[in-house]
Amino acid sequence: MNPRSKSEDSPWKRPQKRDTPRETVEVNGAIISVGQEVELTIDSMTLEGQSLARLDGYVLFVSGGIPGETVKAKVVTVGKKFGRARVIKVTKPAETRVTPKCRHFGRCGGCLWQHIEYGEQLHWKEELVRATLEHKLRKTGLPIQPMIGIPDPWGTRNKIHYSVVDFGQGRTSNLHLCHHKEHSTELEQIHECPVHNPAGDEIARQAQTWLRERNVPVASSESSAPGLKSILVRTAGNGEQSHVVLIATSDRIPELKGAEHAFLKIPGVTGVHLNIQTDAKSTYIGRETKFLAGDSRLLEHVGGVEFHVSPDAFFQTSAYCADQLLKLVQKHIPDTGKNSILDLYSGVGLFSIPLAAAGHRVTAVEENPKSVADGMETLRQNEISGCRFVQSRVQNFLKGVPRSLKFETVILDPPRDGCPDWSVKIIARGLRPRRIINVSCNPQALADDLEILIQSGYRIVEIQPVDMFPHTAHIETVTLLERVTEQQGKNSRSGGVRKGGGKRTSKPGQTNKPGQNLVRKNKPQ
Repeated sequence: MNPRSKSEDSPWKRPQKRDTPRETVEVNGAIISVGQEVELTIDSMTLEGQSLARLDGYVLFVSGGIPGETVKAKVVTVGKKFGRARVIKVTKPAETRVTPKCRHFGRCGGCLWQHIEYGEQLHWKEELVRATLEHKLRKTGLPIQPMIGIPDPWGTRNKIHYSVVDFGQGRTSNLHLCHHKEHSTELEQIHECPVHNPAGDEIARQAQTWLRERNVPVASSESSAPGLKSILVRTAGNGEQSHVVLIATSDRIPELKGAEHAFLKIPGVTGVHLNIQTDAKSTYIGRETKFLAGDSRLLEHVGGVEFHVSPDAFFQTSAYCADQLLKLVQKHIPDTGKNSILDLYSGVGLFSIPLAAAGHRVTAVEENPKSVADGMETLRQNEISGCRFVQSRVQNFLKGVPRSLKFETVILDPPRDGCPDWSVKIIARGLRPRRIINVSCNPQALADDLEILIQSGYRIVEIQPVDMFPHTAHIETVTLLERVTEQQGKNSRSGGVRKGGGKRTSKPGQTNKPGQNLVRKNKPQ
C-alpha cells in the first residue's frame, strides 16, 4: 500500500463501521444493555480485527476472542444493527490461544491479535482474503497462495509514533508516551511495545527524558498555546540509523531550543526534524517538516538499492516486508529484454528503482513532491538510469497519457480505498498492458479492482497475501493479472475450473453488512 500524500498516523488502524450508539437495544423481545455480561460462542473473525459472535441473532464484535471459543464478554456499546463487547473470561479456550507478550494488550489499540498463536494468525488472514474475494468474485478462480509470514513477528515496526500526554498540569515534566485505546480517542500510557523496533523505541524514551527535563509544553485541544503533540522515530531496517521527528503545533516553542543537538547525541540518531501540525486535535502529521540537524534523509537498503527517504515520505514500516513485496513484483516481470513498466502510486520508487537497475524502462507516477524528490536523489546516489519520475496525481496522469504510449506492465500500489473505477478502466481498456500487478493493503478494495479488471479482459494468475503487521488483521496482497487472449476469453465464459482450492468460507447469499468479510471457525479440509 502507498497512502495518499496525507500522512497516516497508524497504518494498522482502519476506520470502523458506525452505528448510532445507545444504552440498550431490543432483540427478539430481549433487552441487551451496555455493561451487561453475556455468554458467547465466537464463530468468526473480521477484517477490522475483532472476533464475531451473535446473541439471539444480534451481531457483536468481540475484542479478545478466537473462533471456536466460549467466552464471557461485557457489552461495551450497542447500536441498532450491531454492538461491541470485550472478553472478560474465557470459559472454553482455543488450542491456539497464547499469553500476550505486551502488558498493555487489551487496552492499547495497536495490536488486537497478540492472544492468537502466530501461525494461526496467518491462517485467519489467508481465510479473510479468501472470504472477501469469494464474496465479490463468486464465479472467478482464485489462485490464492499460502500467506507469507515474518520469521520473527516481534520488533518489526520501524516507524514508531507516540502521542505525548501530560496527565498533570500541561508540562512535559509529567510527560507520558501513549497510544490510542481500541475504538477510542482516549490514550493509554505505554511503558513497552514489543512490536516496535527495540532501537527506535529506546530512542523515543531517551527523547522523552530530555523533554521532561526541559519542561516542554504539551499541546492541548482546549488551549491555543503552542505545544508538543507527538514523537515519531523512524529506524532503518538494519537498525543502525534513526531519525527523530517532533510534531508540534508551532515552531516557536522556546523550551525546544537545543533539542536537535541533544538528540544527535543519542546513539543511532542521525537526523532530527520538526513537523508543524497546527491542529491540536489531528492525529495526522502536518504538511510542513523542517530539517533541524544531522542528515536530511534516512538510508534504507532494499533489493540492492540504497534508498534516501525523507521523514515525512512514505516507506514500508518493515524493511524485511518491503523486500518481500519487491521480490514478488520482480518475480512477475520477465527478465528477458527491457520491459516498459508504468508504476502508479510509486512513492519513493520501492519497485521502480530496482526494476530500472535491472535494465527495465520505468515511468514512476507519484503525487507527493517529497517522495518524488527522494526517488530522484536515490537514482542519483545509486547512479541508476532508466527510471523517469512524474509528479502528478495518478488520475491526472491517466487523463493525459497518449494512447500511443504502450506499457507491457502496469504496477498499481494504490491507497487503502483502491483506485477510482474509471482509472482502472483506463488502464485495462485504454493502455491494455500485457500484465497488471496490484499491490493492495485492503482486500475489500482489491476485490472491487479485480472485478473491474476481470470485466475488462484480464484473468487472475496469482494472489499472494503477505503479513506486514503481525498481531493485527492488516493484510497486504500482491496480485498478478494477465490480459486474456481471444481463446482464453471463450474458455472463461464457458465456466472453467475453480482455482485456489480450499473450502468456500463465505455464504453465497452473504450481504455487505456489519459482519461481512468474516471467516468461519472450520478450516478448509
